[in-house]
Amino acid sequence: MPAKSASNEQRAEAIPLRTMQLPLPDGPGVAPDSLALLRLSTSFFLFGLLNNSLYVVILTAALELLPKGVPTGVVAFANIFPALIAKVLWPYVLKGRVRYTKRIWSCSGISFVGMLMIAMFPKLTIRLTGIALASFSSGLGELTYLQLATRYKSSAGHGVGWFASGTGAAGLVGALTWWIVRPLGVRLGLSILSILPWFMIGTYLLVLPSPEAIGAGPTGGTYAAVPTGVEGEEEDAAVGIEGPLNEQEEDEYPVQLAENETITSRKTVKLAFANKMTLLRPMLFTFILPLVMVYFFEYTINQGAPTLLYPLPKGGEHPLLSLIIKKLSDYYPLYQLTYQTFVFLSRSSISVFRLPAIPKSWLWAPAFVQGFLLVILTTESLCSWFRASIASPISIVLVCVEGLAGGYSYVSVFYQIGTTPSAADNLNVEESEDPEDAVARAAQEHEFRIGCVGVGDSFGILLASLVAIPLELQLCHAQLARGRMLCQQVE
Repeated sequence: MPAKSASNEQRAEAIPLRTMQLPLPDGPGVAPDSLALLRLSTSFFLFGLLNNSLYVVILTAALELLPKGVPTGVVAFANIFPALIAKVLWPYVLKGRVRYTKRIWSCSGISFVGMLMIAMFPKLTIRLTGIALASFSSGLGELTYLQLATRYKSSAGHGVGWFASGTGAAGLVGALTWWIVRPLGVRLGLSILSILPWFMIGTYLLVLPSPEAIGAGPTGGTYAAVPTGVEGEEEDAAVGIEGPLNEQEEDEYPVQLAENETITSRKTVKLAFANKMTLLRPMLFTFILPLVMVYFFEYTINQGAPTLLYPLPKGGEHPLLSLIIKKLSDYYPLYQLTYQTFVFLSRSSISVFRLPAIPKSWLWAPAFVQGFLLVILTTESLCSWFRASIASPISIVLVCVEGLAGGYSYVSVFYQIGTTPSAADNLNVEESEDPEDAVARAAQEHEFRIGCVGVGDSFGILLASLVAIPLELQLCHAQLARGRMLCQQVE
């Protein structure tokens, strides 16, 4: 008999085995401590808010960051392409477990340096480099916090839901923050905002609870035979440490069991590239491609929306709109404010409004909705087929639907992955020679699965930026050819 098998047999005889219930994400079980759950919710909301706010600030301040005559599309590209690179490469480059403490410190530092470069140096190349650094940090940060949520097992969906809500709030808070500091000028205003990334470190170290504080013993889930009753030093090592994932905890994969028992893996497991491809393939059509198409349609609509212009509303017909829209250039900011508001509401659908996530089999539905909206609004821009008296309100309502579909798609995709365990989570010591190896592999597979999907929204946005610039120009030219001059009259 091989030595390894013999060793396992001896270990099995020395350590009593019991069939226990491993927690499935958001499965039935004893409720976690309410204060710990509140800390978890607050932490992930702040992670989403702080990580994405600077991205919004940079886009909002685009006109003031560039010399006259340079298209704002340059800022949009520099603000999304590095984030896409981070999301595309990092899940595959990373070998072994995620070192969350080091990564969060790195993201905060890179973002801080990037913002200072934008603030302090007016030269275009340096500012674009700073924007690229902040973008890379934002993309890697989003990937990191979604992966971090999977460490909370039964509350992974809770963390994902609140993170998504925070990213939705970032659209409103980021734009509002820039308007508050804008009177101070680019140099001082962005220098002040450069401190925001350090609040992520504070949240991670001071607010975020440990997985053990959240993972109260479950009473339902997948059955697994695991070693318990370990005595001496091994028992002490199995007990989780209070506080967030520090350097010692990052080398461990604790799995909470019934009666507050824990099995902890200290195995050094590294998923091979072939293993990652095996995990990726079934996710392409179910999760990644729907997200790509949703964001491609959504951001194509957003960047073509400047051509959705109508005569200024009159107080008799539209008393509310007439108070908001005083000139043609007011239409686009109104569309963006409406869009961001409904993105926030829909990304908060699971965490705040307690709505169910979109089922896996229906995750393509928002993409079809967004595609339909793109056709409707593009043909309206070309042909003006909405009735003139209600054209602008209808366009605003359709932008509301666009925000709802996009945000609900985002939170549902990541919630479904966060609450769906890897096949390796179905552990049984009688079927596995090394249960600790299986625990570590399950954790890394879950982290990879949620990490590799993050490329979907960024790739869709990048494609939209390449399509929308010529589309906007063509729509305006078509309007001018029909004698509709509004797109040329915007100041």
